Amino acid sequence: MRNMAYISLAILATCFSMACQTTKPAPKAEAQAPAPAAPVAPAAPGPSLIQTEALGFSPAAENGKTTIAFELLFADADSVASWKVSLTSDQGIQKGFSGRGPTLPSSLVWDGTTDSGTPAPEGTYTATLSIDYGTSYTAGRAMSKPFILDRKPPTGTVTLSPALFAPDSPTDTVTLTIKAESSLAKLDSWEMDIFDPGGNLFKSFSGKWPSDGIVWDGKGINGDLVVSAEDYPVVVKLRDEFGNIGPIKSSIPIDLIIIKEANGYRIPNSRVYFKPFTADYRDVAAELSRQNTLRLDQLAEKLKKFPGYKIKIVGHAVMIHWDDAALGKIEQETVLIPLSKARSAAIRQALVERGLDAAMIETDGVGAADPLVPDSDYANRWQNRRTAIFLVKGEPQ
Repeated sequence: MRNMAYISLAILATCFSMACQTTKPAPKAEAQAPAPAAPVAPAAPGPSLIQTEALGFSPAAENGKTTIAFELLFADADSVASWKVSLTSDQGIQKGFSGRGPTLPSSLVWDGTTDSGTPAPEGTYTATLSIDYGTSYTAGRAMSKPFILDRKPPTGTVTLSPALFAPDSPTDTVTLTIKAESSLAKLDSWEMDIFDPGGNLFKSFSGKWPSDGIVWDGKGINGDLVVSAEDYPVVVKLRDEFGNIGPIKSSIPIDLIIIKEANGYRIPNSRVYFKPFTADYRDVAAELSRQNTLRLDQLAEKLKKFPGYKIKIVGHAVMIHWDDAALGKIEQETVLIPLSKARSAAIRQALVERGLDAAMIETDGVGAADPLVPDSDYANRWQNRRTAIFLVKGEPQ
């Protein structure tokens, strides 16, 4: 039994020794060396550029820059794989241009539309040039200086001083002042055209901003003076630096001009508008009716300042058949004289309604007998259609 115990212990020791040999840890593997880094592409030699010499443009300009051009410079044109130009406002990218090498543009032109063809919004823009050189160089990028896309023309008003111009003497003048503004572009210049009541150009002025108006003596291109109690339309064209033009419309109301004569005074024209072929000054367009009321009020107030004078109102008319003596005679006798007499009588009644003494007012009508210009002068014969007023001492003549 004792021998058997020794044998068992020997067997156990042998097994333990073999177990220890099989569970012995393996030696650690050696660490692998890091893979070599990929080579970094160098920067392209020299700069890339995108630039425009214009400060801005307006696709809506009447006479100015309606497009804007960009000059492009690639650092290494031969290595360009692809390129892109983005035009960006504060509302994001509005337009993109792109292409691939080796054929590269030296310039681009933008007409102010988006990629979808719609008008791009107004605002301040920048142009960004992005370049992919493939594996030759790192990507390149350049940005332009800010530029403006402007669509709105300038706006403004014209003010007059005095508000009612009466050039009774050679030293009398009216000052026309332009008040203008522009949303994005700078104001550049203005032109002012003054037209006579017949729509003909009477006088022109122009100036560079910030010059903002003119002083006018009431004389036209040919030296003729404005007509009493007429309105002279004014059109001002404001121009900004990109060629946008904004019109301003106004008018210069001429006061009743009183001319001194040997035996009293003369008012060349009361300028009351009548319904065609009638003596009715009330049944006219609303604006003309308003002007008639204003002018008659002004005339009455002027005449009240001459209490020692009697008043003679003389109506005048324009002859249609000026080129046919027989028809002209019939027109004068049957139409123009009765019409001019009726119109002077209507003005007399209006003055009486405004407080003047009817006994101090005499009326007459001469039709086309005393024209200021030939009735054949279609551009200017509007001057013949008038009602003159004379102030005389004693009995009216």
